[in-house]
Amino acid sequence: MQEVVIVAAARTPFGLYKGSLADQRSQDLAAKSMKEAVERSGIDSSEFDASIYSEAVQTSLPANVGRHGWLLAGLDENPAGFTMNTLCAGAIQTMFSAYNKILLGEYQLFLTGGVETSTQAPYYIFHPRYEFGPKSHYFHDQKVEIQTNAQPNDIYGELTLAAIADTVAFNNGLTRLALDEYVLASKEKAAAAAKNGNQKEAVVNFAKKTKKGEVVIDSDEGVKKATTLDKLMGLPSINCCGSASEGNIAPLADGSASIVLASAAKAGGKALAKIAGFGVAAGNPNLVERTAVNSINKALKYSGIALKDVDFIDIHEQSAAFALAVTNLLGPDAAGKINVDGGSLAYGHAGAATGGALVANMAYRLNKTNAKVGVVNVAAFGGQALTVVLKK
Repeated sequence: MQEVVIVAAARTPFGLYKGSLADQRSQDLAAKSMKEAVERSGIDSSEFDASIYSEAVQTSLPANVGRHGWLLAGLDENPAGFTMNTLCAGAIQTMFSAYNKILLGEYQLFLTGGVETSTQAPYYIFHPRYEFGPKSHYFHDQKVEIQTNAQPNDIYGELTLAAIADTVAFNNGLTRLALDEYVLASKEKAAAAAKNGNQKEAVVNFAKKTKKGEVVIDSDEGVKKATTLDKLMGLPSINCCGSASEGNIAPLADGSASIVLASAAKAGGKALAKIAGFGVAAGNPNLVERTAVNSINKALKYSGIALKDVDFIDIHEQSAAFALAVTNLLGPDAAGKINVDGGSLAYGHAGAATGGALVANMAYRLNKTNAKVGVVNVAAFGGQALTVVLKK
């Protein structure tokens, strides 16, 4: 068995839906972080075995962004590239797939990660080639249907992020006040991290041309968007009698994140972190907080690490209800360790890129501090959750 390490990582800033990166194609965003991660690794791109990437919604129509983005970045033509989909957990899944290949000694070096351009998610007409019926009389929105079609509607109903958040809040006895207070705390921690430069090393600046000249985007757009508890509390509930609002579910975003995984031998002593293990869990999509905790526990068991010995835990805050429920379920051993630099409620949620961004943030945080162990968890639509454990 080979030891697997993260050699390098890079992510773009996250632009909010219809925001600073709205005009960028998925392959443009992917290519940016891919090129930066490979350059940071110090390993020639011709030595890579493959690029494994993820995208939850095919947007700019590169059928295989894992290959398309790699070539667009000007990297060597010979390494293969493919794209997989585990929705929000996509980037973690690409790492898991590469990890298994390296661990068993089959391959030595992979680029992994994910990209999402939520702003450019297309509308479509249902089956226009075959028949024109009621479903062909209007445009379908993939941003919505990626949620409602992530699980069988005839079993679970049409679930949206807001509907799941309402269920999680109800099942865990969480009030609207508690949810909005959590959001405010997440945004305040993210703002402090941005001010202190805690995420700076993970982010590669994104320069784009406009009519007024070149504009450089160097930080997450969502963090700059200030709010107050009064503003959050004043937002209406999305669903009747529910607690989820536009303020306490993760805002859609655009961005990409890339992670270079290698065997320790191939890395040659250069590594940001060691991969200690993964945990994959699934369950009822309405009980996603329990699935996330199961995933974390499985990853820790595989890694031989106790929760009390973990220094940092970064979870994808798909909603404040989910994040609070997971925090409570993990208990006192996780207290003060979860999302110390804020989370998706502040940064935004760029689909398959989210997990990759969290891993990049964690890897650099471990190197900047005296911490030894970091855990990253992403729960996805469809009732699945993936966790990766990093060691310094």
